[in-house]
Amino acid sequence: MLKRLMSLVLTIVAIAAVVVIPTTFKLQAFIVGSPVAGQLQQVKAKDLTLVCPGPAVQSSSSNKVGSFSTIGSAAVDYASQLPAGVNLKTLKLTGAAANSAALANSGGSLGNFATSSAVSITATDPQGLAQQNSKLLSAANYQVASAAGINGAIGANCQRPAAEQWLLGASTAIGREALLIVANPNATDATVNLQLFGGNGLIDGAGLNGIAVPANRTTILPLAGFAPDNQLLAIKVVAQGASVASWVQQKTVRGTLAGGADLISPAADAAASLVLPGLFKRGTADATALIKGNADYQDLTPSLAVFVPGSQAATVTVQVIGTDSKTFGTVLQQSVEAGQTMDLPITGLKDGDYSVFVTSSQPVIAAARLSRTLTAHATAGQNSTTDFAWLNAVPAGVTARRFVVPNSGISKLSVATTEAGAASVTIAGNGPTQSLAIAKLSSKSVSLTAGSVVTISSDVPVAATMIVDFNAMIVAIPVVDFQNQGGSIRVSVR
Repeated sequence: MLKRLMSLVLTIVAIAAVVVIPTTFKLQAFIVGSPVAGQLQQVKAKDLTLVCPGPAVQSSSSNKVGSFSTIGSAAVDYASQLPAGVNLKTLKLTGAAANSAALANSGGSLGNFATSSAVSITATDPQGLAQQNSKLLSAANYQVASAAGINGAIGANCQRPAAEQWLLGASTAIGREALLIVANPNATDATVNLQLFGGNGLIDGAGLNGIAVPANRTTILPLAGFAPDNQLLAIKVVAQGASVASWVQQKTVRGTLAGGADLISPAADAAASLVLPGLFKRGTADATALIKGNADYQDLTPSLAVFVPGSQAATVTVQVIGTDSKTFGTVLQQSVEAGQTMDLPITGLKDGDYSVFVTSSQPVIAAARLSRTLTAHATAGQNSTTDFAWLNAVPAGVTARRFVVPNSGISKLSVATTEAGAASVTIAGNGPTQSLAIAKLSSKSVSLTAGSVVTISSDVPVAATMIVDFNAMIVAIPVVDFQNQGGSIRVSVR
């Protein structure tokens, strides 16, 4: 009996020691008595695919509601440097398998082709050998669209599909049409949910969720059906099942006169500091005459659209800074409520080259509207040509970024620094290599040679936008680096 009692006491003491005394130990999994060591596995990045929006669209002449047709064809300019074993292929996003084709490429070529629909370009890389960046593949889509109800230049980067995108700048006010274009370059169907925000916040409405975008197809949605008579919209596009590419085709009609068009691309991520290069102001006198004769031309005044995607109001400071001492800029400050859009007119600017620098107490999304006027007449609008483009904020970087300059039009590059400091910028491929010294929070402009492939790099982060003028019809192309991420993961087999 005593022996049993002593055994019980010793057991209790042992348990107490385990509970009270801190112990460091390592937990391992065993298979047949041996620990399992995790194995490091390399994960190949998904092949780089860029999706181009194709030509302008308009409502079809058929009686079918929601039916659209394309206007002519768009030009796609592309450049690529492909290692051995990597090839380019295109896919027209019309749902037909026969629309897939190889794209001629000799490993470092510049090319272009015409397309009558949205199209994807993929750098197929079976072995995962290529480093993804704008040197591997860059492309942009252009068209001067002229048809009933539309007259203007549309252009955009061909973009990498994503599961979530924001677009800022759409308007469904009287005389304004906004069409949301969603393209799915994948072999699986996508389902898209939308959130729309206007000047009064979130817009509720039926039909915003569960929108089908079939595999290898494009879906077009008139935004006026969800949010009529809104001066400025921010749109959140969330895709499930497959990543998508999206744009807003925005056009202006004043009475019976088409007043310009643009393709609004997805905005840069919300941030407390944003840079928008390329606010090139032209035709101030003509624009002033048109505005004086007809208030509907008021949107020829440059403006900055701002949206706060978070839950707290933001105090936003906007600095518009010219490239030289002759172009005096301006400073704006405004409080913007959370979840609301606001359009801030930028007045008092003379003709010249500017860039926009935005700082905010909360992360914001911003875009600047740039306009062109060719001729003004005493009777406002008669035989005058106007057009516009939205400038997105551009992510700043130091890595080499490559882009193609169109064969037609007059193209200029705007390069802007950030709060990181003064930059030494190198521009190659545009004739002799150029070196630019750009002070902190300022910008410089460079004329570009038509048909060239230009590479920009710097020692501190800079942002850049190419502005192309097709006889007073304009497009804005941000200089960006699209890439999918690969990497490594540790896998344990149990």
